[in-house]
Amino acid sequence: MDDVPEKPAAEIPATEIEPPGAWQPFTPKGVAAFARSPVARLMVLEMVVALTAAAVMIWFCHVNYFPTIREAIQELPDTAILKNGQLTNVSSGVLIEKKFLSIAIDLEETGQHGKTADLQMQLRPNYFQICSLLGCVPFDYPKETILLGRSSVEPWWGARQPVIFGIIGVASFAGLFLSWFVLSLLYTPIVKLIAYFADRELSWSGSWKLSCAAQMFAALLMTFAIVLYGLQAFDLIRFLFFFSAHFVVAWIYVGAAPFFLPRVSEKIPVAKNPFH
Repeated sequence: MDDVPEKPAAEIPATEIEPPGAWQPFTPKGVAAFARSPVARLMVLEMVVALTAAAVMIWFCHVNYFPTIREAIQELPDTAILKNGQLTNVSSGVLIEKKFLSIAIDLEETGQHGKTADLQMQLRPNYFQICSLLGCVPFDYPKETILLGRSSVEPWWGARQPVIFGIIGVASFAGLFLSWFVLSLLYTPIVKLIAYFADRELSWSGSWKLSCAAQMFAALLMTFAIVLYGLQAFDLIRFLFFFSAHFVVAWIYVGAAPFFLPRVSEKIPVAKNPFH
């Protein structure tokens, strides 16, 4: 039996060329490979990155927030009570003040207590607010009677710490997936347009997969920045700079990755030989 002649490389349609394996999102070429890879491989990558980020968030809160909250609870007077949305039987003052978090009682609403921490919780007579460099967000007290003394709050907090850790992890994991999905929908037409003008072969589904993969390296950089911030390698202002910069990193990958896709196959029609 004669061997079947192989097609020249130039004559092989793009659909018959096996796409390169996608395994890393660290380079534009690696990101581009996900455009032609199965969705399952992209989902595995996103799960690994999201689980890593969620674990870092749990570590950060465990090291920098939870000990401060526990010390603040130990400073609460046993007479403190919340009744009908009103904080009573306490006096103004700073309960605890650390670099990352401060908790203060500010019945006069002066806003001068615990101002040096990166994140500040101020307990006012009828509400409490969370403040940072970006401003303050107020929250109303519940309209019920709650004992806020140390003897009541300390065992409540100790019993619910594992649940709170779980909520932080799940919220971080789900929040990342939601943000990636929304941003990928915004980036998809941009990626498709870049590929069109660059004469690159890319479908709409491939544009979405590339948009997702383009955000992974930026997410890992942000996760590393949280670790450095938690270790006090830099301050809050530099951390906010990294937070803004990680979006720019994703945009760079979105713009560069399409140029590493295969070019659109040019099929030149050949006239049929009427004598064949």
